[in-house]
Amino acid sequence: MAKEKIGEVESPTGGKFDVYWDKDTGKVYTASEYAGTASSEQQAMIEANYYAATKKPRS
Repeated sequence: MAKEKIGEVESPTGGKFDVYWDKDTGKVYTASEYAGTASSEQQAMIEANYYAATKKPRS
């Protein structure tokens, strides 16, 4: 697994979390929590933002 840090998201309460994406598997992580899957870096950030807001993976 080759997770790469691709950015940072902020929760509604102000917490900031690093976003990691494994482009080989498509898995997205917000900090160490699974946040969904994505086929592009842009989609990975969308998944991470959704997770940061809801604490639930979208996909």
